[in-house]
Amino acid sequence: MAELPRILVLTASYGAGHQLAALAINEYCQRNSLANVQIIDLMKEAHPILNKISTSVYMGSFRAARFGIHYYGWSYYLTQRNKTYSPVLAGLNRLGTKQLLEIIQKEKPDGIINTFPYGASPFLSKHLGIPSFTVMTDYAIHARWLHPTINKYYVASEDLKCDMVAKGIREELVEVTGIPIRDAFERNIQPDEKSTHKKILIIVGSYSQYDTTVKMIKSLEVLRDCQITVVCGRNTKLQQRLIQQFQVYSSVTILGFVDQMNELMATATCIISKAGGLTLAESLALKKPVFIYRPFAGQEKDNATYFSEKGIAFISYRMNDLVNQIRHYVDNDTCGSLVKSKMDVLHHRQAAEHIVTDVLRTIS
Repeated sequence: MAELPRILVLTASYGAGHQLAALAINEYCQRNSLANVQIIDLMKEAHPILNKISTSVYMGSFRAARFGIHYYGWSYYLTQRNKTYSPVLAGLNRLGTKQLLEIIQKEKPDGIINTFPYGASPFLSKHLGIPSFTVMTDYAIHARWLHPTINKYYVASEDLKCDMVAKGIREELVEVTGIPIRDAFERNIQPDEKSTHKKILIIVGSYSQYDTTVKMIKSLEVLRDCQITVVCGRNTKLQQRLIQQFQVYSSVTILGFVDQMNELMATATCIISKAGGLTLAESLALKKPVFIYRPFAGQEKDNATYFSEKGIAFISYRMNDLVNQIRHYVDNDTCGSLVKSKMDVLHHRQAAEHIVTDVLRTIS
């Protein structure tokens, strides 16, 4: 039996999206016995202390944003249109070079896929003659993703491809595949149950504020015939406080970390969440509109703006506006049908399959 191709997938732990995209690629490869995949968090491997500090700073930016200090957003927009050879990006692109070379020498990959914009990867790949591919996990362009030596970019939308071509990337190097998501979301199994209640799913993050979450739940709880489910993830402190606060509310369910998130999303009428690229891609697959409350500056705001302009997500900055938006959606079947039809147009099915097929064709 011929040995399977070896693929190295480089990711990062700045938010879950980069890792989930890597897992979706690995899942497809393993399910179909197509390749041996090794997923590496390069910053964690190369600079564990710096990774811990930078991750803490990244998470701290969400807390700082509550007080109007958007330092992550400032840095994001400051470098968004930089050239790859600018001093700032040149410094970032050198991070992890030595350790990545050691990993490559050990793993001997036939191809490298980046789900995070590591500049060291395309540089070393070109030098060593290894094909390198980039999977962009957002719906907006940023200079850190762009490198002249990448063999192929896989992007979320035709609009993003047009933006990249306008930046000088050759058209044939950009393929519109959508963002890779896990098969559980791709199968899009809708529940058979018939319910007279509308289901509002609130997905909160580790940075979510207790007071804001309580106000949101109480504001939505007044909506007629609506059930509210709140997923706190690994924020156990927030989960316990919310359980105590809402234990007598029959229409409110508080959950912690959920393995089968696709099932909760599939049964929801609509979703309130941050505008991460993977969450939006999953919502597209399930045709569930996302309501985004106070999007954070940076890629999340850019993602939210893009989806809002397409008419498939709704942005609000005041709680009353959020409640009114959801009230209008859940009470208006025509609005729901229109939004779902728009989501179907934007969704690209089986992204992981298309990406892996193209990568294997290139490296064979």
